[in-house]
Amino acid sequence: MFPYLGGKANHAQWISPYIPQCSTYCEVFGGAMWLYWQSDKTPVSTNVYNDLNRHLVNVFACASKDRKHYQEVLSTYVYDLGSEEMFNEYRNEVFEIYNNNFIIPDYPLAAKYMVLQLQTFAGNTGLQPTSKIYRSPDKKHKFNIYTEKLNQPKYVKKLSKLTTENLDCFDFIQKYDTADTFLYIDPPYKNHEKYYTQNDFDKPNQLLELLKKTKNAKWALSYYEFDDLKDLLPPDEYVWHKQKTHSMNSTNRGERTELLVMNYNNHSLESLFEADEH
Repeated sequence: MFPYLGGKANHAQWISPYIPQCSTYCEVFGGAMWLYWQSDKTPVSTNVYNDLNRHLVNVFACASKDRKHYQEVLSTYVYDLGSEEMFNEYRNEVFEIYNNNFIIPDYPLAAKYMVLQLQTFAGNTGLQPTSKIYRSPDKKHKFNIYTEKLNQPKYVKKLSKLTTENLDCFDFIQKYDTADTFLYIDPPYKNHEKYYTQNDFDKPNQLLELLKKTKNAKWALSYYEFDDLKDLLPPDEYVWHKQKTHSMNSTNRGERTELLVMNYNNHSLESLFEADEH
């Protein structure tokens, strides 16, 4: 629904055909949940957004629990767009309570977070405690696109079907390791994305070990190729798909190989998702 660091908006068309039929769809590292939003229909009865960033969870909780009220609150902050003073004030407030156990939903806090998010350059530094306002003439345009999406039938329907969690990925996977559940797992790429400073994910091997033990749910992991991945999830035991992609981040600029590793084979399955150009 909005630009966000590490989002899979550009990979959805490639990933989509590998999504299996299921009754519970989960995004373990939710972020902006691009894969879910790029569906032309709500594919399952239960759709779960999870992220360790409590502010992100709060945004989706507010939008799904009372979308109209969230829009009303959000609209009162549009006049703060472009104000460096207000940007710094909201940034300091947000990071002062970054992952404190504040009560969800908190509508004003969600609105402030989105005002910040829409004024940072997600593809470069993301939102950090030292972030500065991104001087762009299109920030009100980005704000309008976001608020318009909240009224579009596709997003209204999907928000109404969405539930949220604020769990560590390990706890979440163990909780949702149930039959007829699909887990899409897209963790920050260690040593590839230098700007993950909050909620850094530095335990890829522990995650791979847990996935090996996940027996009931179907899962698909987006990652890059490295030696331990081949050892822990070998291609002769798991289904591997590769795609060449172009990275624009300053750490690993240029072509790289994206992987999708799965614990199931879906040759005969029909995709639940279709690419969306928006």
